[in-house]
Amino acid sequence: MERVRRFLARHGIEAELRVFSEPLATVGAAAAALGVEPERIAKTVILAADGGPVQVVAAGDRRVDRRRVAAVLGVSRLRLARPEEVLDWTGFVAGGVAPVGSLRPLPTLLDESLRRFDHVWAGGGIPEALLRLRVADLPLLTGGQFAEVCQEISPTGSGP
Repeated sequence: MERVRRFLARHGIEAELRVFSEPLATVGAAAAALGVEPERIAKTVILAADGGPVQVVAAGDRRVDRRRVAAVLGVSRLRLARPEEVLDWTGFVAGGVAPVGSLRPLPTLLDESLRRFDHVWAGGGIPEALLRLRVADLPLLTGGQFAEVCQEISPTGSGP
């Protein structure tokens, strides 16, 4: 979490970082704790693309479509990263991954659906923290590009 704070300070970004008493590792838990709609929670999904990491940031009402991600990146193999890979590549545990402040810059895709909002809430670096960011700041902060890489999920659906 401190790495996230330092990263934001270095970039001159003022963002709200809230710490809760319990882990908020799912979109539903985060939305309930904040009293917001699930789509306002930005989930950060780490994938292994041809063996290397890629980060996808998506609204909570979307599911990452690995075929779309692979097509945008021009890779042949893509899978969900294992928890130990997430920790190694980002420095964050799965369930607390922030879209900013990783140990090293990661190739990043930002799903187009995020553009519906001025601000979103994302992981804050630990499962108990949430970070409010301006969507307009995401490309600068992540080095990422917007692309259509997700599908809408039904209200009862789940997934990365």
